Amino acid sequence: MNNLLKFATGIFLTLAVAWLAFVVGARVQFGDLSPISESLDEDNEIPEDADLFPMPQPGLAELGSSEYLALGCSTCHTQQVRMAEAGFDVERGWGQRPSMARDYIYQKHVMLGNTRIGPDLTNLGTRILDTEWLHKHLFEPQAVVPESVCPPSPFLYEQQEFSSDHTIELFDEENNSSRFLAPSSRATRIVAYLQSLKQDYELPEMAFIEEPEAIDLEDPSTSDSDLATNGMDLEGSALPTWLSQQLTSGKEIYSKLLPGGGMCVACHQPNGQGLPGAFPPLAGSDWVLGDKERLIKISIHGLQGEIAVNGEKYVGVMQGFGQPLASPLDDQQIADVLTYIRNEWGNSVSAISPEEVKAVRDSEKDRELTSMWTNAELQKDDSSD
Repeated sequence: MNNLLKFATGIFLTLAVAWLAFVVGARVQFGDLSPISESLDEDNEIPEDADLFPMPQPGLAELGSSEYLALGCSTCHTQQVRMAEAGFDVERGWGQRPSMARDYIYQKHVMLGNTRIGPDLTNLGTRILDTEWLHKHLFEPQAVVPESVCPPSPFLYEQQEFSSDHTIELFDEENNSSRFLAPSSRATRIVAYLQSLKQDYELPEMAFIEEPEAIDLEDPSTSDSDLATNGMDLEGSALPTWLSQQLTSGKEIYSKLLPGGGMCVACHQPNGQGLPGAFPPLAGSDWVLGDKERLIKISIHGLQGEIAVNGEKYVGVMQGFGQPLASPLDDQQIADVLTYIRNEWGNSVSAISPEEVKAVRDSEKDRELTSMWTNAELQKDDSSD
């Protein structure tokens, strides 16, 4: 009987502590958040007649959020502009500042998400104003973005032979013909929701991040370090030019046969998930998202022995591509492919510059060309820094 009482008491205390942590704790942290003006007066009060933000979603948009959730869109799209140290969200044009808890107080469904197969949608309503474009993308994404992997939703539209005041023309260049789409009420609600997604206001706790000065890529005096630290050419592009170039080059290097016969994609797979028990994943890996120097060292000299990635153990050998016996990857190429894997498959952290690769290469110039790193060596180096 005593044991049964102890068991029941233990269960009760466990549930009570969990409830306090997740319900009461959240209430204490976020419960007092309310709309606020973009700035406060000298007494730290809201000025009279000031506009308050965030604003409630319009009724149609609120209904659309449920449709959006039902379609599973939040599986591939986040709605959170991340802090600067977590990636390039502001530079990508996904927002003018990181998102804060206050931004979500009016949302019926808070869909922060955790995987970015597609772009972040936090400020989609400020980026895409064309209602017809959104309908076309919802009906058949590849018709407007050929490289999109987003599944089509033709069931949300009625296809008609002729145009009317309520149809949208979708022109097929290959067949030189047009289709006319009549949006359903569900499609209308979803598009209204997408157009309502705007965090285009400042908050007292988070102001807009000032855009860096554009760098002239044609100027011979512009160095790689200038580009890596300051070169955010945001005019007319969702991505800085230097970052776009790195990601394009890195993707190509990741997918091709490398010096010495290796091929990143063969082991780590096109989706970055690796092969269970054989080759570790790159998506969400602390080895990829963590210490830059460690990642560069491995890329140059390789890695052998046992490691743990995302809680799973792997034993194997990865060749280095910075110091093979012939045709090594140069500093720029290593920087490109590492920047690519740090910003693909939902990863989103800072880029790696050629200067950073060169610094590591120079610091290890006395290491034998074929001497691969071990986990123990890398940990020893980390502890000595």
